[in-house]
Amino acid sequence: MSSNVYFSTLHARRIRRPDFLWTGQGVTPCRYRDRMPDRDAALAWRLTRQALDRAEDLDVVDVVRRVIAMRAWPADLAELTVAARRSRPEIGDLQAALDDGSVIRSYAHRGGSYVFTHDVAAVVLAVRRDSRIWEKARWQRQGDFSIDDWEPFRRAVRELLADGPRTREEIAAHLAASPSLRHLATGATGVGADSLYKPLHWWGDICFGPARDGQATFRLLRGDPRWPEPLDPDDAGRRAIVLYLAAYGPAPAENLAYWFVESLGLPRRRLDTWVQDLAGEVDRVTIGSRQCVALAADIDAIRAAEPTDAVHLLPGFDPWVMGPGTADPDVVPPDRRALASRGANLVIRGGVVVGTWRARETTVEVSWFAEAGPPSDGDLAAETERLGRLLGRELEPAVSVG
Repeated sequence: MSSNVYFSTLHARRIRRPDFLWTGQGVTPCRYRDRMPDRDAALAWRLTRQALDRAEDLDVVDVVRRVIAMRAWPADLAELTVAARRSRPEIGDLQAALDDGSVIRSYAHRGGSYVFTHDVAAVVLAVRRDSRIWEKARWQRQGDFSIDDWEPFRRAVRELLADGPRTREEIAAHLAASPSLRHLATGATGVGADSLYKPLHWWGDICFGPARDGQATFRLLRGDPRWPEPLDPDDAGRRAIVLYLAAYGPAPAENLAYWFVESLGLPRRRLDTWVQDLAGEVDRVTIGSRQCVALAADIDAIRAAEPTDAVHLLPGFDPWVMGPGTADPDVVPPDRRALASRGANLVIRGGVVVGTWRARETTVEVSWFAEAGPPSDGDLAAETERLGRLLGRELEPAVSVG
């Protein structure tokens, strides 16, 4: 058999299909062709990898590392994302970890802010940096700066933040006092969707600091003893693929393209090259009718995973759906994609979205999808009780089917 590996057409995306015809060394043919994992087994393995089985007593750092990146805003949903994966959670655990610097919040995917561990952030942000989008004229117009301003601005911000976190307004005032940088003061207030600041996050210069009087601050990240040395972009890219497959594998081509190309702005050719470089570490598996890749070291465990009917109440924008993308039909039924994309709180059973939920004063209103079959009343009651303990009030499930 040829070593070429062809990934199915990216019909679910509005981008041109990346060239996943990997030649040369390519990806080694699957060694388990006679006993391929099915979708339910693959999802069960992924549930364990992302700690949704709650089999281990993980702290916040462990949870954040398991999901690679988790959306930081809205903050209440981010707290629930962590809590869903811990055996003894409390609201405020994530914020405490951010405040003491155990994890960081930084601009990353699609320009939004995400929570990372330091080591994972260094990898993912190096990939984001590889787009060099700040060198494009449109980005510079948006941030009201020119490329010649870039290095002086970086130095000025690092010097100011060496004395502690600062708000946007404080950074803008500092720039306004400098004759050579005062023209950047307006952009430093945050206009243009923080276009001036985002590349500083990607370079590992700064990250978000603790809020002060309701205002966001930025703090110096470079020089933090927990922050790794800058990574070579190609090394970072290969590491990022391994991290992604360890959390969200087995992954079809469209999921890789969603996470790396659409969300991180990576050129398609770079993704192709990095996957080729990993020929000895990744392998091909077929999940249902979809050709996917997974880490070769994980395939035995994926194949042996026992499917589960466990039910979980997940907050909106949870990594379970945002990691593979809401267009993944194995996780989100296509007719229900809009709900997930808008950030509805989701009910999953066996890893598949089967409904939505909303917490009221004394009830959790569950809208169970009719096509998902009968509701799992016992599991819903247990999850509702768990949510009530977390929120500090007694809750009862109120289920409707539709």
